[in-house]
Amino acid sequence: MMEIQQIETKQPLNARILNILVNLNPCLAENETLLISYYKRVRATWSNSAIKTVQRATGLKLRNKLNRCQFAIEAAKQELQFMQSENHEINCYLEREEVAIANYQIIADLPSRNKAYLAPTSFQVEEQKQLDITENTSQQLQIVQAQIKKLESQLKEQQEQLEQKQKQLEQSANFSALLLTNRLLAPGLPLNGTEESPAMRILGSPKTLTELEANYRELIKREHPDVSPFAEEEAINRFAYVRSLYRITREHWPCLKPTARITQTEKERRMKAPVPFDPRSFWAA
Repeated sequence: MMEIQQIETKQPLNARILNILVNLNPCLAENETLLISYYKRVRATWSNSAIKTVQRATGLKLRNKLNRCQFAIEAAKQELQFMQSENHEINCYLEREEVAIANYQIIADLPSRNKAYLAPTSFQVEEQKQLDITENTSQQLQIVQAQIKKLESQLKEQQEQLEQKQKQLEQSANFSALLLTNRLLAPGLPLNGTEESPAMRILGSPKTLTELEANYRELIKREHPDVSPFAEEEAINRFAYVRSLYRITREHWPCLKPTARITQTEKERRMKAPVPFDPRSFWAA
């Protein structure tokens, strides 16, 4: 009777009383009274989540006295287990609505709450570690992706800078060639029109000696029989003609250059001078 009174007063139970509850036979009438009293205490002091956890773990339906007595014994085991393993003051608590059925542990709550709550089990701790590892991996992946995007942006900027520098170099080269041409051919000096004669057109219509030599180097690359698209015999003849035409023009450049003074009759003769090949075939795109 003393044990029943202590249970009903809702005062903290000691290990001796809990041991008595654990070892009771629920089929005996006097034991049933004690267990039902403890069951009512549990319903009054434990949280609903803690009660449901034990109920799910035991599979008990709390609809008859026998099942309630069995539930009381399981609850007493949990309180006794905690009382034996924990002997220091509880500084914090955690209430969980759902825990693994096969891994749970009932812990006495702080005195001010008079409730029981669930502590994280080893299974939950390991699961939390795995979640932390996954989260850290995800964060590291995001950092790496951000670094890759930054490097791609830097590479794109470098490519744009290189393209800009290349354009500047090309413009500089063109400007240098223009200056060189202007040094060799004074600006504003009128041409006599012979640069459009068939022979000069084969040589690329050069206006200066520098252009003549540059055009000739390009022609011998294009017209060499090894790379010429024409038949072998024609390719050899074209190559020989270009060399001969260049040699004559080079030797007589002072009187053949487009800026040289000529009479109208000489100009007409040059424009009508026949050539063995179509000038357009030498500089076709």
